Amino acid sequence: MSDQGEHETHATTDMDQEVMGLLHEHVPLTLLVDLVEAPASEQVLVEEGMPDEPWWESSADRDGRDRGSPAGA
Repeated sequence: MSDQGEHETHATTDMDQEVMGLLHEHVPLTLLVDLVEAPASEQVLVEEGMPDEPWWESSADRDGRDRGSPAGA
């Protein structure tokens, strides 16, 4: 029967290998650190709320026009 410490060691080793692979692919270390240290999006939403302006939508989406239709349609 394995103890908790052994499980953590295997998980850490797997994570280390994944990080090393990303570094080998030239992913910046600062980006990896930001991704690991970032709070969960649900936590950010609870703390900050939704923005007043839905910046992820185009003006056509907000106007209710179909993205595939021409501007004059």
